[in-house]
This record gives sequence, structure tokens and C-alpha cells, in this order.
Amino acid sequence: MKRELVPAQLWIFLCLLGFVQNVFAADPGKIAGKVTDKKTGEALIGVTVVIQGSAKGAVTDVEGRYIISVDAGTYTVDFKYMGYQTKSISEVAVKAGAPTTLDVIMDEPSSKALQEVVVTASARKESLNALLAYQKNTNTVAQVVSSETIKRSPDKNTSEVLKRVSGASIQEGKFLIVRGLADRYNQATLNGALLSSTEPDRKTFSFDIFPSNIIDNIIINKAAIPEMPGEFAGGLVQVNTKDVPDDNFFTVTVGTNLNSQTTGKDYYKYKGGNLDFLGIDDGDRKLNSNFPPLANYNGLSLDQKGAAAKLLSSNWGASSSSAPINGNLQVAGGFTSKGNTNKKLGGIFALNYNRTGRYVKAERALYQVADGRKYYDFNDDVYVDNVLAGALANLTFQSGVNKLSWKNSYNITSSDQTLLRTGQRFDADTFDVRSQELYFKSNRLLNSQLIGDHFFKLSNIKVRWNGNFSYLVQNIPDLRRLVYNSTDGPNGTYFVKAGVGENSGSPINAGRFYSKLDEKVYGGGLDVAKNFKWLNQQQQIKAGGLYQRKNRTFTSRAIALTALESTYTNNPALYQLPADKIFAPENLGADKFFYFDPTEPTDSYTSSSNLGAGYLQFDNQFGEKLRLVWGVRAEIFSQQLKSDNKTSYDQSNTDILPSVNITYQLNPKTNLRLSGSQTVARPEFREVASFRFFDNDKVGVVYGNPDLKRSKITNADLRYELYPAAGEVLTLGVFYKHFDRPIESTYTVNSGTPTFSYANAKTARSLGAELEFRKKLDFFGSALLEKFTLFSNVAVINSKVQYPKDYVGELESRPMQGQSPFVINGGLQFENAASGTNATVLFNMIGRRVYQVGNADFPSIWEAPRPLLDFQVSQRLFKNAEIKFTVSDIINKKAIFYQDMNENKHYDEAGDYKAFQFRYGTNYGLSFTYSF
Repeated sequence: MKRELVPAQLWIFLCLLGFVQNVFAADPGKIAGKVTDKKTGEALIGVTVVIQGSAKGAVTDVEGRYIISVDAGTYTVDFKYMGYQTKSISEVAVKAGAPTTLDVIMDEPSSKALQEVVVTASARKESLNALLAYQKNTNTVAQVVSSETIKRSPDKNTSEVLKRVSGASIQEGKFLIVRGLADRYNQATLNGALLSSTEPDRKTFSFDIFPSNIIDNIIINKAAIPEMPGEFAGGLVQVNTKDVPDDNFFTVTVGTNLNSQTTGKDYYKYKGGNLDFLGIDDGDRKLNSNFPPLANYNGLSLDQKGAAAKLLSSNWGASSSSAPINGNLQVAGGFTSKGNTNKKLGGIFALNYNRTGRYVKAERALYQVADGRKYYDFNDDVYVDNVLAGALANLTFQSGVNKLSWKNSYNITSSDQTLLRTGQRFDADTFDVRSQELYFKSNRLLNSQLIGDHFFKLSNIKVRWNGNFSYLVQNIPDLRRLVYNSTDGPNGTYFVKAGVGENSGSPINAGRFYSKLDEKVYGGGLDVAKNFKWLNQQQQIKAGGLYQRKNRTFTSRAIALTALESTYTNNPALYQLPADKIFAPENLGADKFFYFDPTEPTDSYTSSSNLGAGYLQFDNQFGEKLRLVWGVRAEIFSQQLKSDNKTSYDQSNTDILPSVNITYQLNPKTNLRLSGSQTVARPEFREVASFRFFDNDKVGVVYGNPDLKRSKITNADLRYELYPAAGEVLTLGVFYKHFDRPIESTYTVNSGTPTFSYANAKTARSLGAELEFRKKLDFFGSALLEKFTLFSNVAVINSKVQYPKDYVGELESRPMQGQSPFVINGGLQFENAASGTNATVLFNMIGRRVYQVGNADFPSIWEAPRPLLDFQVSQRLFKNAEIKFTVSDIINKKAIFYQDMNENKHYDEAGDYKAFQFRYGTNYGLSFTYSF
């Protein structure tokens, strides 16, 4: 038996982690931080940093960062840079064994006469000013989460950090929603490199795979500028990981959680593989290599098919057991070379493991619109064991104003599901139904980047380049489905017959499915920026580009149980055997059960895409108040998909994407921003592949549309921003988006079975208004209330789809699929630095939105609003330890998807048709963190 090995990168990582522990030694104190320009927020390279009264000092590197090792005490630190006012920061307190963060902003003198003036400030005031400037000086409409903010929060991964961001919502604990738009309209980058979707069948990214303590900062851009990738409409999330830590560190977090409707209840599962706990199959589920190939299978004799059937496992049964113990482990460490030299080596390493078992209660139904009769009515018990495992290793070498980084991550996400279904199907007769699905899916994603940063002092040019590679593998080995039907009803012979076909068959009723997806992505990018003086102000011109190549291979095979017509007549009891016995080896053979292969040529495909982009960007400062960031980006994109050696999709587009961002500083704490840009949204491979797959969760067939076109989006934003203090913000804004040929998820019904696909609407537009604020409650004058921060984001969006004149389908006015009419995020945070207490209450709700676009015969399926309320509290136990308690989905309201038959714009149980309903339960978590 061939076993799937954990990649060598993981073992290398474990060795490096051991090395990190060995390099720890008693360190002196350190002063570390970043120096930036007050107006632009750009890093200042080559700033001289000196401890007054000593010879100790440093020079800022290519990112504007510095580190100085000093003994414990209180110091005054001077910052000197040609053309800027010298800054002297007093009251810099340093403790042994821990770095003191001192970020500084420097300003140019208003006239030559002031160039010799020394500006003085306290350490606390300067750090607050730097944090305020960091938020305020973005070159476009954006939300910034700094490393300092992340460090002070109890969040353990990136998705938890994003929960706190105004205008952003997290769904399913990991997928990002910005401004109520579907997640397919978001894009993500890691250290400047484009990230591919972590979900092969969905255009989205899972943000729970990165531990928060390795994140340097996160920027959520809501408007485009030329240097950014041009494929987004909701938000571009830039995740930047740490390079060299300020000090050596090593932290361990262990935790557990339980679910209100899972823990302590019966939990059904089937016998899996020995490595399921790692999120990978050990080979037991793999299609036997001796099983006949697709090319000649259906031409075999019955005896040969019967013999082949015995090559496959007979593991079809699910049994009750106790729910698995949920647990998570996170280990992170980092090291940096000691001393104040211009050369240093550092690294960040992390391991992450999370295993969660959950029971979900689901109801599913489909109605005939004309008379309200049902096609089916099912009740599902779904038992899912989810595993998230990951490793990260970043190494960085810096020498003066040059830096080279090698950043690697490897992540596994798996889902092991047992679905047990009961209910009825209503055709010419009424059938009582009992069915099951045993389903294991594993996604593995490797990402590796080599990044270089260089500064050429004489020409004042900064160069950044990267080369990147990612490898995504999805494996679905031996998905098993079995349906029992009865025409006699509960009072007769129940479950009279297994869904085994006669002479042919369908794996939907009784059969197996195997698939394997491999996707390799190669990319690289180059950015060149030059700063210069014009109109007595700092200006910048920037140019660059990127290239990305994707290659995907997808193979699948479906086989169905079948028998001769005489088999049921001669041996009906065979069809009534339970799932754990019916396909035992003694029941397989030419005169009993054997396999039929219905696999189509379109069920496998190869595909590729090429993206080439170049841009030119200007960052101009006019006087003290006006800043203009503008330019143009060009992207050339081609995508091709072949199945059965025939090209079914071949599209190429050249897009010119201009953008302009104007920032006017009304006063030192207030900005007025105006932005306009052109962006695109392209179909994913799965959305254009003709491959048909029966999705048991949707009780329907999902297939791609090879006629899909890419969407173009025109964006406009107007926003007022007030930054009253560090960590506080008030914004008021309006935005407009026009979508040309937006891609939407659609459905129709054929012979009582839904079919789901994708289509381009003609056009759509969204007009919205946003209010965001984050405010400390210190204005009440209470010592207790000043430890509280209130934050919220409210967005109201009016969205409408337009149809072509010859469109035949659902013609009533509706919003774009996936677009909510409102988004409400709110929270209250308590932080007491002295006691080490941090508590947060978070509330989120989105308005009802179109889940699947219907047509004239079958109205659209809507997702009803579902309020989410979460709570978390963390407490420092002693110097290096912390405990955290979380409660997620406190309200635990049902998720309801329905057809709005009475058109009253909300779910009405009496008048509407309910398509799906889910209840997930409330989660309770407890974790303990220790820092060495």
C-alpha cells in the first residue's frame, strides 16, 4: 500500500524550530522601530539613529527599520536625516530581555531656515503619532491593521484579526466579505505576491491559515491604484508577514473547544485512514491500481466486472460513537542575530494544528412553483471532522540597504464527512428515502517566495522583486453514496430496495467517485520606485509589473453499482441488506452486484492561464495638503481549458485599468478622499469546466459554463476621514460600482433535480453609503470607561441587475447575486494593559441576498439575514502566560435559504418555500498561551 508522505519542507521546519529554541539566551534590552515620512508614510532609508551620550546607534534599513541593543534604563534617542528636521525622543524606557518599540515620523522643514531646528517629543507621544500617521497616510481608500494592533489583540489567526476591521465580515470562520459583495470579488496577496484560491471549486481565500503572531501588518484596500493587482471589486487584502523579529521569541498555544449540539451527543462516522488526523489520506481510499482503466472497462465481460468489483473496499457502513475531542495547537518562534551591525540574519517559524468535529442539522426541500407540491423533502444529519494543519518558515538576511527573504508556508485543510439522510421524494409515486454519503476531501497548499529589496542611494531608487511558486493539490478519494427507496411507506416494507441500477447505474444512487486536482502556479514581479523633489515637495514615480502562470490538471472517475434485471427478481433480499453488509465481497459478482462506469470525457480536463501586467504610477504632493496618486495598469490575460483533447474554453483579454486617488488634508487629523478606478473579475477554471458533479449538499448537479466572460468594474469612492487619536477613526463615505457582465451563480430544475451553473448578467450597479467609527470611551471622564473602545461599520447598498432585451428568465428587479443590501458590524472592546485583560464582543449581520439566481419558472433562492454574536476574553496569568475563552455564534439562529413567493422581501414561513435550513450550534473555546 502506498502511503502519502508529509512533505520534506515540514520536517525541515521542525529541525529549524529546534534550532530556534537553542539560540535563545539572556538578551539585553532593545530599542526597535520604523521611521517614516510624515506626509507620505513612505519608509525613510538611511536615517541615523543615535543614543544620546553614547556611541551606540544604527542606520535604518531598506524598510526604514532599526534595532539598537542597550542595557535596561531610560534614554533619549536622536533621529537625523538629510533634508529633514532632527528629532529627539526622550523618556524611552527599556527593560532587560524585551524590545521597546519606538516608531518615529519625520517631517521636512517648511523653509531652509528651519533645517537646524531639533523637534523634541516623548516616547509615548511619538509612538501614538506614528500609529496615527500609519492609518492616515495610505495612498488609497483602505483599512490598516498594524503589527502593534495585532500584538495587543488576543486573535490567534488572520481571520480573527479581520473580524475587527471596519467594513469586513468573516463567513464560515475564514472567508472574507467586503462591502457585502460575494467573496469571489475579493483578492489576496502575501508579501506582494498574488495568492491563488485555497478552494479549488470556489474563488476565495481561507484567511485562517496564517497565525497572527507572524503577521507584520494587514491592509484591506477598497479602491485600486496602479501598483495593485487589478482583479478585485470588494477588497484587496495585503497580508505581510514578519521578516526579522525585534527579539527572539517562542510561544506555544494549546486549546480545546466544544459545540452545543455536538459535544456529548451521538456522533456517526465511518472507518477512515490512519492519517486522517493529519488531513491526508493514507492510501486506503485510493482506487486500486489493478481496477480496469476507463478506456476499456464497459467492454469487459460480466465475470471480469464482478472480479474487478472485489478489488475495492467494502467499507460502506457508518456507526455511532462519541464526538471527537476538539483541539488546537500553535507553536511559533523567531530569532534574530545579536548586535548593532548592518548585517543580520533572522527567521520566523510556526506550526499550526486544529481539529474540530461538528454536527449540523439540515433540512432541504424543492417545490413545484405552480402548485406548491414538493419534489423532495429531506432531513440531514451531517457529521464533519475538519482538520487545519500548517507550517511556516521565513528566513531573512539583511546587509545595509539590501534584504533577501525566503518565505515558505504549507497548509492542509481536510473535511471528513458522514451525511445520513431521511425523507421523501415525490415523483409519480411517493418514495420514502434513506441515504448516506461518506466523503473525505483534502486540500494541500505549498507556497514559496524569494523576495529582494534594494536601495540605491546615489540615484534614490528603491527596487523590490519577487519570485514565487505555489502548488495546490485536492484529493477526493472514494466518495461513496448509497440510497434506499421504498414505495410502501412507513407502514409497509420500509427501505425495500437499494438504488442499484439495472444493466447501468448512477453513482448518485449507489456508487463511488474519485478525483484528483493538481495546480501549479509560477510567478514573479518587479517594482522600481524613485523619489525626487519637485515644487519643493517629495514626489515619487513607480513602475513595475508581474507575470503569473497557472497549470491545472483535473481527473475524475465515477463508478456505479449495477446488476442484471433478473438479480432483483431472483434475490430481492440482497437489496435490503444494510449499508455495512450489502456490498461485502460475497455479494459481488456477475450474478449479483458489479460496477458500471458512466464517466464522461468532460469529467477530466487540463487548463492553464497566463497573466502579464505592467503599470506606471505617480505619487505627487502639491503643497502641504493635496496628494495625487494616479496612473495606469495594463493586464493581458489568457485562459484555456481542454477536455477529451478538445478545447472547450479559450479566452484572451487586454485590459487598460486607469485609476486616480486624490487626498486633501483638511487639517492634521482629517482627510477628504476621492477615488476612481477600473478593475476586473475573471472566471475560475471550475466555473468554465463542463465537468458535472452531483453535490449532495445542494441535492443537485453543478457544472461550469464555457461561455463565461470576464467582468469589468468601474469604481468610485468619496470619503471623509477623521483620525482624532491613535487607534480611533471616523469615516463617512459613498461609493458607486458599475459591473459589466458580472458573473453570477444560477440554477434551474430538470426532472425534479436542480442544476447549478454560472452565467453573466448584462450589467449591474451598486450604490452605497458607509459609516465607520472606532472610538475610545475616555470622553466620559471615567477611569474604567477609558479602557473601553466602541467600533462599528454600517453600510447600506442599493444594487440592481439589468437584463438584455432578448433574455429569457427571471425578469423582476433584483440585486446582484451575493450582494447584501446592508452590512452591520459592531463591537465593544475592553483592554486593561496593567492587569493584562482583554475582552471583545462582536456583532455581525448582513442583509438578505440572492444565493442562487433563478428564472421565470423557478424563482431565485435567497439567503435570509442571520445575526452573529461572538465574545472573547483573554487574561494574562503571569508575565509570560495568557488564557483565552471564546464563545462563537451565541445566538445560534438557523441559516435559512428560501424562495420569496409572496415577494415581501423577508422570510415568511407560511408564505415562502424553504429550500435549505441549517443549524450549527454555539462554539465554546478555551486556550492557553505561554511565551518562553
